[in-house]
Amino acid sequence: MWGAASAEDIRSLFINMPDSIMPLLTRSERMDFIDYMDSGMKARAQNKLGGESVMNELSDNSLTVTTSQSGKLDMVLFDRRNGKNLICIIKTVTARYEDSHLSFFDEDWNPIDGKDLIELPKFDDYLTRQALKSDSLDVLKKQSLLRLQSATAVDGGLEFSYTSLDYIGEDADKYRSWFKPEPLRYIWDGKRFKRK
Repeated sequence: MWGAASAEDIRSLFINMPDSIMPLLTRSERMDFIDYMDSGMKARAQNKLGGESVMNELSDNSLTVTTSQSGKLDMVLFDRRNGKNLICIIKTVTARYEDSHLSFFDEDWNPIDGKDLIELPKFDDYLTRQALKSDSLDVLKKQSLLRLQSATAVDGGLEFSYTSLDYIGEDADKYRSWFKPEPLRYIWDGKRFKRK
């Protein structure tokens, strides 16, 4: 169930977003992004660090901004049972391997504790049964101390992918089959994200 907000709703929420959530762009620049997208023009601006930020997508319930060479922000609206929107912000560092962090807000941009909304995937959730039964599992866990995951908004929910397997080094290929090939899918039910 995607957010039931109109295009105007996500636009006003984005424009009125607190600067602390997207510190590289001012409110005026966010307004310009919306105007450019509505005009069919490329929405880009020089950010506060002197680099370029670009709005890549804008729909009735989601938008994506490449904030810098190594970062992006997704804003997604999910319909809550109380008739209002849940705002999900996904900040992703896109350096060597993607690493995402989620935060949630109500329509007044008051933070909502993510623990009340979703139980984020743990390392073991990405592993196959073969891996979980292996005597070598402890070796893999020691080699995988750096654990990154990326989050993507999909129709009706979120998907998570494990992204730091290659940090293991030369043994990465040895363990690749131990990880589930498909992303972990969570469906929004109007109150919580539940593992599919």
